[in-house]
Amino acid sequence: MNLVYIDESGNTGLNLKDSQQPVFLMAAMVLPKSKWFSLEKHFYDISSEYFGSPLPSPFEIQAKDLKGNSGIFKKLDFPQQLSFRDRMLQLLLDNKIKVIYRRIIKSKFAAFCDQHYGPGIKVNPYIMALPFVCTEVDHYLRQADDQLGMLIFDEQKKTLDDAERSLRTLRLDSSSILKTTNIVEKGFFIDSSKSFALQLVDLAAYYIRKYEENKLRLHVSDVDKQTFGKIRQLVSMGVGSSVVDILEWVKDHYVIK
Repeated sequence: MNLVYIDESGNTGLNLKDSQQPVFLMAAMVLPKSKWFSLEKHFYDISSEYFGSPLPSPFEIQAKDLKGNSGIFKKLDFPQQLSFRDRMLQLLLDNKIKVIYRRIIKSKFAAFCDQHYGPGIKVNPYIMALPFVCTEVDHYLRQADDQLGMLIFDEQKKTLDDAERSLRTLRLDSSSILKTTNIVEKGFFIDSSKSFALQLVDLAAYYIRKYEENKLRLHVSDVDKQTFGKIRQLVSMGVGSSVVDILEWVKDHYVIK
């Protein structure tokens, strides 16, 4: 069994014109059950070096807090924050964790929605991205030694009902080109403050988004660019289609006029 943790970065809901977050990115971290305990233990050990043991309760690392010097990161000075960030990304690399992701450029997605659904009709990028990410995860699982996966989401998301319907369609709609067979049961929704793995994928998703924004020649801070060496390694270990932009995938598979 593989535990597949899913989170996103750049989520502004139906606001597709947010100039501060022009890209939406959804990432799935595929964690074999054999690596779960080791990853949790190393996460705890690293965190304890910075925040003490036992860890504060509740304890949650979020990329937005690290970036904004807020939340638990207010206790650390700037060099400590960067050190913590880099060690957490290295933890993923050391464990050879697979991360699968897809991006949506919001301005292009807004134009796509206007053209195909009519002016004023908007689709949440989260709901658009989820089936594409799940399909790529399923494709990977079919080729893995352990071919089954269980999806795990942050229960605090406001899109739970839509996500459940999307997952049900992927399992049961035989007419859909996007279909999953190796993802078991349904999605499981848990409190991210109680899941170290969800916190890790939140961190990875943020810096992968910055990596993708830099590729699009959008502004990215020098501090964020410091992670790109590790992010390139993490992305290179990923699996699935080389087309990470969802609208590009749609253009490749459908005729869009």
